[in-house]
Amino acid sequence: MILEAANKYYAKLHSDLLAIKHYIKNNVAVFITLLYLLGSFSGVIYLDTLLNTFSVNVFQHIELNDFLLALVSNPTLVLMYTIFIFILALAYGTELRRIPDPKKPTLFKKIYHGFSYPVYLLNPTYTIAAICLFALCTYPYIQANSYSEKIKEQRTQSYSLSLNDPIQQNKTTLLTDVQIVASTSRNLFIYDNKQEKLLIIPQNNIAAAIPNITADNII
Repeated sequence: MILEAANKYYAKLHSDLLAIKHYIKNNVAVFITLLYLLGSFSGVIYLDTLLNTFSVNVFQHIELNDFLLALVSNPTLVLMYTIFIFILALAYGTELRRIPDPKKPTLFKKIYHGFSYPVYLLNPTYTIAAICLFALCTYPYIQANSYSEKIKEQRTQSYSLSLNDPIQQNKTTLLTDVQIVASTSRNLFIYDNKQEKLLIIPQNNIAAAIPNITADNII
């Protein structure tokens, strides 16, 4: 019973993958659009989680193309997705190359596939899609929370920011100790270490951003 379920599961998966490959081959534009939407969705989660930790509503300050930019400008997040896809493809690829034959049962096969028996009762394509969706939501959430903690603990690169026009009551055009939280096409979100709060600066108001040299930067 276990081997029959495993055989049916991977046979169905193999058939679905061939159908998906054929569809992508004949609908490249649709596939690229889907990747764009998934990347943007990941960027939405990342920016919303990151800025929400500073009590900022992300949807009031950014445009649609900023979501995808948030993903591609975050190499750690891209690397995490790449590793995840590689491991998932390797795991399922290995299983597809050794689909169990129900007519040749062994104790090892029964025990090995017995652990995954509940999964074999599900649709394989939907299962993989659910796993990918979970990773798509979880990774940016974890990364955003981790980065916000580093900012609040002042463990990221600090900058001196020169402005074209003053933004505060003291009329200063120089912010000497800030960290970059996020950057979009219209705004730069910075954390002022002295005031311990987030500031939103229009990109056209930024004259220069100079990294501060600390003892940790000197080799």
